[in-house]
Amino acid sequence: SLWQPSSSGALGFSVLGRAPQPGPLVVGQGSAVQAAHLAAAAPDIIGSAACLTAGAAAALAAAGLLAAATAVAGRRGRRSLRRGGSMASPSSPRGSASAVARAAWPQSFVQGGSAEEVLQKVQWPQAWPYSANDFTRQDESDDLYFYNQPRLCTHVDDSFIGRLKTYYGRVFPQYPDARILDICSSWISHYPEEKTWSRVSITGMNEYELKENKQADDYTVRNLNVTPVLPYEDASFDIVTCTVSMDYLNKPLEVTKEVVRVLKPGGTVIFSTSNRCFPSKAVNIWLKTGDMEHVLIYGSYLHYAGGLEPPEAVDLSPPMSRMGFADPVLVITAKKKAS
Repeated sequence: SLWQPSSSGALGFSVLGRAPQPGPLVVGQGSAVQAAHLAAAAPDIIGSAACLTAGAAAALAAAGLLAAATAVAGRRGRRSLRRGGSMASPSSPRGSASAVARAAWPQSFVQGGSAEEVLQKVQWPQAWPYSANDFTRQDESDDLYFYNQPRLCTHVDDSFIGRLKTYYGRVFPQYPDARILDICSSWISHYPEEKTWSRVSITGMNEYELKENKQADDYTVRNLNVTPVLPYEDASFDIVTCTVSMDYLNKPLEVTKEVVRVLKPGGTVIFSTSNRCFPSKAVNIWLKTGDMEHVLIYGSYLHYAGGLEPPEAVDLSPPMSRMGFADPVLVITAKKKAS
């Protein structure tokens, strides 16, 4: 049976986003203990159809319960939550300065108490501070299998969508008749109802979902984890957006460099994120970190891609998000340098 939208679900968890079409169960806002009970009691829920808060996913992984849920789900013919052993530990701090930076990144680089301050005060390491292990995933099977089933539902709550749409409504008119690209897109792009742009192009994994996007003028099916190349000419777009999806990319630097390439000088890239994810497909570094580290991670992609002005962040989260009753809304943005 389908879970219906409600203010609270099993064991005190919020259950959001069930749409008429089969889609992911979005679970969050519960304690780690509740998450553990949920994982133990209902492994068939914690599968490719479950979208957990990043903190809950990390807690489950640390307790070894994701693996347990996977084993049961696998016996029932479900998609595997993870394939392989336990979550890898950070790199050893021995060796070069870059190795030390990787070991401390990103937690030790968070300065200030707000998303805005995190990017204002950061002292970027000289070199890319990630290891290959940071971008491994619990489920390394072909993403085509995971995204094969259309999910015509939303993966964040209505407050997130409304606040992001309002933000876009302030930024988009600054680029009259803009060409906009939405990467890692789906059946909805969360753009304002009032159209101020000339054309929207989208890329994503599921063709049915992309066809259903009423704000898109054209689409391209593209697995950026296999082919991190955007099929567009240089300086084609005024704005590039990506909503709650950069945490699934295992080649984020290459993809962000492509974003910079297709942006026009003076154009803007807008990454938005919350604290929810499909834990089996989110990259390792994402599952081990919290909201402020996520802001720093997104900002680092923009910083190390080159060609952009310093990244900035804005926290649009509603007050209730601090108590776990709404999704945080974090936006990280940067403009392409004038040529």
